[in-house]
Amino acid sequence: MIFKGWGIRKKRGGDEKDSSSIFRLTTAFITLNIRLKVEFKDLSAICIKEATGRFSNALDSVKGFLSISKEISYSIKGDRYGYIWIIIKGMVEDAVAAIDAIADTFIEYGFEEQILAAIFAFNYKGKRLYLIYNYKSKRFYPFAPIGSRERDYDTEMLVYSILKDELNMENDVSKWYPIWDIPL
Repeated sequence: MIFKGWGIRKKRGGDEKDSSSIFRLTTAFITLNIRLKVEFKDLSAICIKEATGRFSNALDSVKGFLSISKEISYSIKGDRYGYIWIIIKGMVEDAVAAIDAIADTFIEYGFEEQILAAIFAFNYKGKRLYLIYNYKSKRFYPFAPIGSRERDYDTEMLVYSILKDELNMENDVSKWYPIWDIPL
């Protein structure tokens, strides 16, 4: 895996920040698969607000290391809100490592505040299910959209109840922000 070793990053001021909470998703997925028969769709994304300045340099750096990976493929899409979506196709372990490496790169270029979330796509009983990692709170939450602007709160609460002791989950349901029109 090309992204090994990206799990710890330096923050400004020299404090180390362990980013292992996002890596816990790999074992949490096993739990979801065993308990609910949830399947990873081999799709994930990181959503970042476009900016000026060195932003294009950060994006070029990300493209550079993603393009040499044999474990994943990627694409980049923009949306109507000014966000770019770096979409990763690959197994959950490789996707998590790639997403973490992308976030590290944008943070190193000074764009930490531009990172909205990482989104991991799953199938649950033929329905869409996402685990969203909010970079501002450093917490996960489930999102189960149905229809065009409705949510399956029962599924979200079920997933939360299963993962709350395994992942750093957002306990405040009012902070489970829906992200509509996810391009996965």
